[in-house]
Amino acid sequence: MAYQAIGLGAVADDGTGDNLREGADKVNDNFVEVYTLLGDASALSTGMSATATVVTLTSPTITGPTISGVVGGTQTSATITTLTSTTITGLSTVAVGNLSFASGSITDSSGAISFGNENLVTTGTFGAGTTTLGALTCGTITSTGASIVLEGATDDAYETTLTVTDPTADRTITFPNITGTVITTGDTDTVTGTMISPNTVAEANMADDAIGQDQLKTLSTLLIKDSSGTTLKTLYAAGA
Repeated sequence: MAYQAIGLGAVADDGTGDNLREGADKVNDNFVEVYTLLGDASALSTGMSATATVVTLTSPTITGPTISGVVGGTQTSATITTLTSTTITGLSTVAVGNLSFASGSITDSSGAISFGNENLVTTGTFGAGTTTLGALTCGTITSTGASIVLEGATDDAYETTLTVTDPTADRTITFPNITGTVITTGDTDTVTGTMISPNTVAEANMADDAIGQDQLKTLSTLLIKDSSGTTLKTLYAAGA
């Protein structure tokens, strides 16, 4: 219903305005419409209700509101001081600044999401592409790749790669409970005498002719000759 103005006439008591009944009827109709929009048609609501498509509030203070239905338009700023729980349904994407929440993902248009010093806990699977970590503490590590690349203290063109031959059965490599250096087959001078216990190198562990005269600290030579003086065999031994 549109607003109904009371006819006042051109001058007082000229008989052209509304009579008392007509004027009172318009007043009643106007108040019924106001009470219907701002209450239940008989009493005003403690909140605010409006069917208009645009409601403008200038520097408002809203206490304890309940908003139902569809809310449209642009919210330029708001401060929520107490919020016990909120459920948002029916949205495919929620954008807050650079941060975007979509079904199954959190992305940021700046390319970085920082959680500060918070602890992140998940009972699911954590997946990542190239990952840069500081100190890492974890339980069992399972790598689906064939190698692990160690950059070292200097970020340069050189890295150490730990790699494995594709296993055909479960294998276990155990590091001993001792501080030391891991020896590789390419090492030539790391093994020392203190690493070999006395009487631990048996004949069965030596390849044929594995110890030659160059490996002896001091050298004695025994020549076996025939009757004509031709050397048949040369034997080398340690000591004078």
